[in-house]
Amino acid sequence: MLAAVAEKVKTARKGEWILGGRWDHESWQDKKLPSHEKLSEISPDNPVWLRRVDGHAGLANALAMKIVGVTRESETPSGGDIIRTKGGDLTGVFVDNAMNVFSVRAGGGRNAADLLLKAQDMCLAVGLTSVHDAGVSPREIAAYRELEQSGKLKMRIYAMLAGREAMEWFDREPPKSGEMLSVRACKLVMDGAMGSRGAWLLEPYSDRPVDQRGERYCGLNVTPPDALRDVARHALRRGYQLCIHAIGDRANREVLDAYESALHDAGGDRGRNARFRIEHAQLLSPVDLPRFASLGVIASMQPTHCTSDMRWVEARVGSDRAEGAYAWKALLDSGARLAGGSDFPVESQNPLLGIYAAITRQTTAGEPLGGWRPTQRLSREQALRLFTIDAAYAAFEERETGTIEAGKRADFTILDRDIFACEERDIAHANVLATVVGGKVVYEAAKKP
Repeated sequence: MLAAVAEKVKTARKGEWILGGRWDHESWQDKKLPSHEKLSEISPDNPVWLRRVDGHAGLANALAMKIVGVTRESETPSGGDIIRTKGGDLTGVFVDNAMNVFSVRAGGGRNAADLLLKAQDMCLAVGLTSVHDAGVSPREIAAYRELEQSGKLKMRIYAMLAGREAMEWFDREPPKSGEMLSVRACKLVMDGAMGSRGAWLLEPYSDRPVDQRGERYCGLNVTPPDALRDVARHALRRGYQLCIHAIGDRANREVLDAYESALHDAGGDRGRNARFRIEHAQLLSPVDLPRFASLGVIASMQPTHCTSDMRWVEARVGSDRAEGAYAWKALLDSGARLAGGSDFPVESQNPLLGIYAAITRQTTAGEPLGGWRPTQRLSREQALRLFTIDAAYAAFEERETGTIEAGKRADFTILDRDIFACEERDIAHANVLATVVGGKVVYEAAKKP
């Protein structure tokens, strides 16, 4: 990480912000969160802001902290954490809502449409015909519409407006389902991530039971539950879908409580047909697991999170609570509806890696033998459904997409092998030969000489 910044400093103008990220201290030898001192030495004249791989923490150098006005005396904001040394000095690590002071630096003035086209190329190359884009801004909606009108949008986009703008948006514009672009959902965030210890837990973290003040530490509540209830009621009145990020068992319980309250107020099938979603649903208490089915809430889960996080999840929550982690099979057995995704760019956008992870609960190297907590493994058919018809259901599109059959849109992916017949380990290495959207070939692999 330091070497990458040092290389960038060589060509950066004095005072220019250096932005980057995807660091993961769990992959480092000592597995400790970084501190800014070496970063500040390397870049004394350029402010630096580097986000962690999960997007829920970031590291700033001394100049960046000075520019945004963060000091030793700064108060920790609600729903955030400013990591300090035992002596109270700033380490430069900011978690969840504490990162907001740096958010104005992101983007760098780059053209949104150009970035979306680059992302589209990456997605089509791995066989994706549709993407659920979570937390988009009105500016990005405008960019999508521009691409759609110009014919450059080649894949279907199911957009979720960022929560802070969604209520105003849907008061002004009714939810819309289009052929290439649908704008009928809202994304909110309930807690942080387990990797950066921001996920909101019912009991303290096993590897950080107390915070810097010596009080019980159970993670972070990013959005107050009352605010979620207000948005849920508004969504039911206006007819848009609500999708809430929840990772910890406390966060999942609070979201289910908010949904239950709003759905009860709405009454009848109107509420059940809302198809409210919980994004991630990574850690569940046994008593909350059956509530997904009873409330009609969709668990939108990412199998590769399991195979990335299994290295350290038991250290975070202990062996007993880990029984409720990434519990895909238990949710399906309870009658819940699931949808499979990747959460890219946190993970790879390749859906075949997600299918492989759901089937094996192993790394691509085949570890651990038999899979981590193998009772939660899915069959090949169940795993494929997560990324096809069940994902279509989660976007109200199961009558148009998700299966290859007469009367539906001709969206499909051609692979170089039969993933129902090949060895499990070969699924992750399957190659996409072509991606077809609406009957048109929008990606074709280069032919080998």
